[in-house]
Amino acid sequence: MNENTEPIERKVQLTGGSTYTVSLPKDWAGEQDIEPGSLVNLYSQGDQLVMTQGESGPTEGEHISTVTAADNDPATVAHSVASAYIAGCDEVRIEELRTAEQRRAIVRTIRSFVGLEVMSEDNEGMVARTMLDAGTLSAEQTLAQIERTTMEMHEEAVKAVVDADGEVGAGIARQDDDVDRLFALVSRGFQQSLVDPAVTMGERDALTPFEYYMAARQLERIADHAEKIATIAGRLDGQPPEETATDLVSLADRSRDIVGRSLSGLLDPASRTGHVIADAEELLDDIETTDQQLYERGLADGYLLGLVLDSVERTVQYGINVAEAGLQAEHRGDAST
Repeated sequence: MNENTEPIERKVQLTGGSTYTVSLPKDWAGEQDIEPGSLVNLYSQGDQLVMTQGESGPTEGEHISTVTAADNDPATVAHSVASAYIAGCDEVRIEELRTAEQRRAIVRTIRSFVGLEVMSEDNEGMVARTMLDAGTLSAEQTLAQIERTTMEMHEEAVKAVVDADGEVGAGIARQDDDVDRLFALVSRGFQQSLVDPAVTMGERDALTPFEYYMAARQLERIADHAEKIATIAGRLDGQPPEETATDLVSLADRSRDIVGRSLSGLLDPASRTGHVIADAEELLDDIETTDQQLYERGLADGYLLGLVLDSVERTVQYGINVAEAGLQAEHRGDAST
């Protein structure tokens, strides 16, 4: 290692919404024998932060995957990289890159995942590594982020429909990518738990990694329907009648309430209410009644508004799935006592 008393000033960057990174100048790193895959140790000493070199190269237990681009189309190569990330790979090596389109597709995919970074690349390939430790993943915090984004999308999407505001709807639809990134992070933790029993993902001992994954999956599906609702806003000829708009807003509000109560009950048994499923079933009946009324009104945009109702109905169903998972966890706890 070369000694250099001159400080190297770098700015701390936020990557993926949940990870801080500090880039190192390539020439300087080379002088210090630091290369992609090198491990470093960070220490806090008073008001100083000290970095020392650890063992270089892959550590024991690391999962490295190789993707061969060759003559495969860009979408196929990008899908292989995505699959490696979700499967829990620590490092993905892409070899035999032949086209600029392949490279662009891979970089877009890497940027779409939390904690995955390009560590090195040349004319023939690249290496991407995840900067996340599965042991530090808080599934509960990630679920909270997914829930917050999803519920905001859902509420704003319905409002965009009521206002027939296609521009706002298009902006809401783009937020679905944020939910997809967080869901992929939970999926990765779940996949790692299948091969490493030490990966628990959350703080609730009563919940399994699969239950965290399942809850995230339901929220991700709701976000997909929020995106669908948002896109419908731009297809309407005009604002729906006041009575119809009031019905849509009320039913959507109640659907989100079901989801919120179900998720709270899954994570905290003390907040679980046994009648949430009964309330959800009553809401489904009300949605069916409103759908029939919508048909009878013969509105010009009746078909599109019916699609909105269908997405609200699916939202309730996904909430029921989460509520049932909470009940199953409760019964599993009873059986173990």
